[in-house]
Amino acid sequence: MISAPLAEALQARRADFNARFRLAAQRYPQLDGQELLRFIAEAVDPLAQAVHAKHPDAVADVVSVAYDCSLQLTGQRLSLDAGRYGAIPETWREVLPAAADAIAAQPARVIPSLTNAAHQLASTESADVTRWIRALKDVASQCATPDELLMAGQVIAWQCGLAHYREGVLSALRSLPSKLACTVLGIEPKRYEATLQRLQEDRWFDPAHPNAESLRIVRSAGAFRGFGGPFLQPPLLKSTDNGWLVQSADDYWFLVADAFGATLHRSTAEEWSAQSARKEEHVGTRVVYNGKALDMPGAGPITSSGSSTGAIACTFAHSHQIVLVALK
Repeated sequence: MISAPLAEALQARRADFNARFRLAAQRYPQLDGQELLRFIAEAVDPLAQAVHAKHPDAVADVVSVAYDCSLQLTGQRLSLDAGRYGAIPETWREVLPAAADAIAAQPARVIPSLTNAAHQLASTESADVTRWIRALKDVASQCATPDELLMAGQVIAWQCGLAHYREGVLSALRSLPSKLACTVLGIEPKRYEATLQRLQEDRWFDPAHPNAESLRIVRSAGAFRGFGGPFLQPPLLKSTDNGWLVQSADDYWFLVADAFGATLHRSTAEEWSAQSARKEEHVGTRVVYNGKALDMPGAGPITSSGSSTGAIACTFAHSHQIVLVALK
């Protein structure tokens, strides 16, 4: 059973929605009508009810956009709770109703944006999409506009592992009201200015641990391909001014990392060859920097290392992981 607001919206444009289904079925051979009905009942209905409670005149437009998105998700098998992309229907059930105000204002913008964000987080090995859903649900009602909601979602996505969002987030963070920014960052208002300054200056600063010691392990990246990671062989790396180039067998990546995450992006053999190797920052199984040393976890000898963006990255003879050590 579905609620009256959703039933009325579907019935009012029944012929149109049926035509959209037939067109989508041609594009997506896997489109299953029963799965679509299930997704609508479980994921679209909570949104329709939430919008109806506050913006009844917007229900028809919201349902129309949600229906088109539902066709795409069902046709691409992204509507299922099981598997890697179960975060997408969870986002619809948990976040979208909480964001009813923003969605009612701009459904064609907000619904796809939140869906795409959930997809990207679920696709990123090191990202915590469950935390993103929980945190964005908690702050959604505090967002006065779609812009605030989507910006808050981007900040939280950065905090949940999408390190490559860093520059964009920091340049736009002040566009959020300071009270909302403090809530998203998890800080007291009196720490607002100092925290923003620290975040700009030190990519390894985490407001949750403002007094962390120097020369500490802060992040790891990668795993064996047989276990769902990207690397077929233990990787090697070269440092650049803004990250690390990584090689494993015949594959190449660029590693971006900060206090909140580490993401790998495809690179090329030409970029790897063009980058000269810099001074390595290890001796045996220890990272060495400015007279300090840190013993690394037992994964065999360090095979390559290099400093960039305030950290040293290391690879190991018997591991498919890259370990990062913050220098301050």
